[in-house]
Amino acid sequence: MEKSQTALSFLQWIDHPVPFHEMTFRVLNKKTPDHEVYSYLKLLKEQNTGILSEAGAPGIADPGARLVSLAHENNISVVPLTGPSSILLALMGSGLNGQAFAFHGYLPINKSKRQKVIQSLQTESTQKKQTQIVMETPHRNEDLFRELLSQLHPSNMLCVANNLTSPDEFLQTKTVGNWEKQNEPDFNKKPTLFLFLSR
Repeated sequence: MEKSQTALSFLQWIDHPVPFHEMTFRVLNKKTPDHEVYSYLKLLKEQNTGILSEAGAPGIADPGARLVSLAHENNISVVPLTGPSSILLALMGSGLNGQAFAFHGYLPINKSKRQKVIQSLQTESTQKKQTQIVMETPHRNEDLFRELLSQLHPSNMLCVANNLTSPDEFLQTKTVGNWEKQNEPDFNKKPTLFLFLSR
């Protein structure tokens, strides 16, 4: 899990049958050093272990992949559980090409590098007719949205999907040109995916 308090709140909310005092919790985030992740191997071998993701699905743009990889290396069975994936939900609701798509996760923070990546993804989308899916941390969503509007061709389709499965979820697909003519979505502290397709 990325944050123990979030995990505890979730387990309490679903009324998990195992008492908390019988569980062992470990934090695994992008700052967790490799040697600490490796130390979790003993836990994996001794008892059933699960990964909880702060948002989205474990292992998808998520540090949990490191622990799953370690399990495979040591012949420990891995069982993915069904549940909502914001990536697939956004793609399903976007109306964009679901036959050919690519998830690229987080784009570079550096503005010039980010612009080059966006332009490269736009070219790839044109050549392969492929939906490109990217994400950003909530406090940088507005910057990425504006960057996409400035870098993508006005005829490109752009979908903004945020807070999916929440009461205030937002999911709309428009041309870049049409997005430029209206107020931008509310990105305030909301997990967001951006999908675009050249046409």
